[in-house]
Amino acid sequence: MNKITLGIKATTLTPFAYHSLMVQNGSATLPELISDRAMAFGLAATLGMLRASVALPAKNYRAHLGTMPWRTSVFITSLPRLLPPLIRRLNLDGEAGIKRKVQDVAKRGNLKDFFQIQEVPEGQVFRGAIFGFNPFQYTGQPQLVIRIGLHRNGMVLLEPTEEVTKVTLNAATAALFDCQLSPGRDSSDGKVVKRYCLHGLQLSREYELEEALGEVMKWQ
Repeated sequence: MNKITLGIKATTLTPFAYHSLMVQNGSATLPELISDRAMAFGLAATLGMLRASVALPAKNYRAHLGTMPWRTSVFITSLPRLLPPLIRRLNLDGEAGIKRKVQDVAKRGNLKDFFQIQEVPEGQVFRGAIFGFNPFQYTGQPQLVIRIGLHRNGMVLLEPTEEVTKVTLNAATAALFDCQLSPGRDSSDGKVVKRYCLHGLQLSREYELEEALGEVMKWQ
């Protein structure tokens, strides 16, 4: 991986949601961030680096992320917002057919045909960084659009920026590569994880870009 650090401004063009937080009758996404893995896979899809397949591959984040010539930080917004709850319907007849085992699971409440989600609205600005690769130089384009969220319904505009001076890394992604993040220079208590969001999303303290590059260069 090359020693390239690129600050990125990411602006949502359409709403997006993930099943991040369980709420009554549905789920809500984490409004203040876009995960590093969402950004990495979204960029890979835009650059045509994902294999087309009718079936999902076995989940192996270390192997899949390891083949990408870049690493990413978590992308953060200073003004998190969520849209009002939106009711979605899962068409069990169309998706699974009317089978006894599907009906039983639905009746027990483990698979709902109607549920709610909360989405991040359009116009939200997130900032973070890409390390090891310059996708704008690679494509010759000043801007790129990636897709993220449930069923990749969200669209995000990526632009290079010099405004980014500090970034947050994902300690869970570091652990995938058998690495442990070192405390930042401003750490007074020696703790690596500042906030535990989900098992696969553990936010570090802020790192200067040079420090962050040194950390992600170990993720091989």
